[in-house]
Amino acid sequence: MDTLKKISRGFRVCETNKEAYEILQEILEAKKSTIKMKEKNSIILIIEISFPGGRTQKAELSLNKKEINKYILVEELIKKINILEEENKKLREEVNEIKEWKKKIEKLLQYKIKKKEKLEKIVSESKIIDSIEDLRFIIKRLIDNNLNLKQKNINFNLLYRATRDGDNFNDFHSRVDNKNSTLTIIKTNLGCKFGVFSEIPFKQSDKSFIDDKSFIFSLDLKKIYNSKSGTYTINDYNSNHGLLLDLWNQPIRIKINCLSNNNSYTTTASSSNISYPGFEKDYELNNNQQNFKVVETETFQIYFN
Repeated sequence: MDTLKKISRGFRVCETNKEAYEILQEILEAKKSTIKMKEKNSIILIIEISFPGGRTQKAELSLNKKEINKYILVEELIKKINILEEENKKLREEVNEIKEWKKKIEKLLQYKIKKKEKLEKIVSESKIIDSIEDLRFIIKRLIDNNLNLKQKNINFNLLYRATRDGDNFNDFHSRVDNKNSTLTIIKTNLGCKFGVFSEIPFKQSDKSFIDDKSFIFSLDLKKIYNSKSGTYTINDYNSNHGLLLDLWNQPIRIKINCLSNNNSYTTTASSSNISYPGFEKDYELNNNQQNFKVVETETFQIYFN
């Protein structure tokens, strides 16, 4: 086979191995070849090729003795080369498929790296979320609210931070009002971290509203309390109530000046379960203590792109 390839390359007679074997068959039929015994079980096929101008070229092809029948030999050689070409074709296809998978894996890896870097940036900028695990816990529930967007990137835009912006009513509402999809996180003096997500924006309407996509979460307990469908969830109060944030039946109630007093509180399980089922103990968001002082609270706007 190597000899035939050399002949094809050297004299540019053929473009494929198959053509080389067809020429070989013509040579054999024209009796321009001789056969010599080389060893007990092999022979040498000497091929003479004529070119314009009277020039000739000889090549030797070592064969097994059992393949002495010239015509059968050429046909078998052509079959073998066709099999090899088909195997090579399949191999090339497999190699190309592996290359495509490699590209996809590299692309996915880059996406994972960028996503992790993005999560790390959110964690580093937050004063409450201190681990990627906590952030992923929240994100998983947010994606459940938007299953059709689960392949999109989720973004956290910090709207409000109490220690930066102040803890009065206007400090909070001037930054978060009329913003859809807000996530508020609280850290108490007991070190407990919990919060609430609201799809419906605050407007100081002095009304309560139903938000079936709202949920409460505890980062300490790794627990989600989904809102009960069709029930009131958020109290959208105006400034007359002295509240930054208030949920229906007070599973979370944050008072103004929350950084300097312990007037904020959670309520009993029976009361909380009216709008957000899942509470097993009274005041379980705050380590079973009702009142607390806010160490920090942050509100993010959540969006997908």
